[in-house]
Amino acid sequence: MRFWSIPDNPPSRPGCLVVPSYALRDTSTPTLPTRAALDVAADWWRRYRGAVIIVSTGDNQRLGITNASVMAEYAHRLGVPRDRIVEEDLSRNTFENLAFCREIVASGGYREPTLVTHDLYTRRAVAVARKIGWSELRWLSVYSKGEPAAGFKYVQTFSRLTIGCYEVAAMVYFKTRGWT
Repeated sequence: MRFWSIPDNPPSRPGCLVVPSYALRDTSTPTLPTRAALDVAADWWRRYRGAVIIVSTGDNQRLGITNASVMAEYAHRLGVPRDRIVEEDLSRNTFENLAFCREIVASGGYREPTLVTHDLYTRRAVAVARKIGWSELRWLSVYSKGEPAAGFKYVQTFSRLTIGCYEVAAMVYFKTRGWT
């Protein structure tokens, strides 16, 4: 799936790291792709402690808990202080993730917002960000194996192959909606 990946556009000094959820394994554990993105965001935060990490996604898997709250707890366990974590917990899809996060970035005045995502998801996320006019965005892609998620996202996140197939299909769907 290397043909689907896009080169990183890393920041020089990020003010915030935006991490949309790829999915939750259960009500307390992000899937491997989401954990990998959070691990990278935490590593960058350790280098730039003035930055915040924006974790993003509401309860889009109908688990009774937002992905953002589970992600925030995971980031805190990695050593990121709670006051350096911002939860965007309303979004249900990539378009909303990026639109709501863009509002948080604007209201917080964060410089060099940096999207941290699974490598197979980055192409779609960056396309959506550009569509909504987020031109100053930087991004970092993270490699991860797949892992089955809770509920209807089970197959979507099962393996790199299923993630890749899902991302191609999602890009087509997003084009039909005018989101990319």
